[in-house]
Amino acid sequence: MEDKIAKLQAATVEAEANMKVCKEALELAEKGVASAKDKYRNLLKDEQETLQVNDTELPELLETHVRAKNVYETAQARFTTNKRYLEAFQQKNGA
Repeated sequence: MEDKIAKLQAATVEAEANMKVCKEALELAEKGVASAKDKYRNLLKDEQETLQVNDTELPELLETHVRAKNVYETAQARFTTNKRYLEAFQQKNGA
C-alpha cells in the first residue's frame, strides 16, 4: 500500500508541475490574442474596413489559445483526480 501511495504522490506532483506549465502557456496565448486585438482596434478606420481577418495572425492565435486551454483543462483534471485518489489512499492507509 505504501508503494502505491508513493507512486500516486509522485504522479500527483508531476501532474501539478505539468498543470502549472500549461497554465503559463494558456496565459501567454491569452496575452497574444489580446495584443493582436488591440493592434487591430488601433488601426485607422479605413484600414480596419479593408483588412480581412484571414490576412492577420488572429486565426492562428485563436487556434493556439483553444489548444492551450484544452491542454490546461486536461492537465488540471488529471491533477485533481490524482490528488483526490491520493487523499483517499492516505485516509484508507491511516484508518
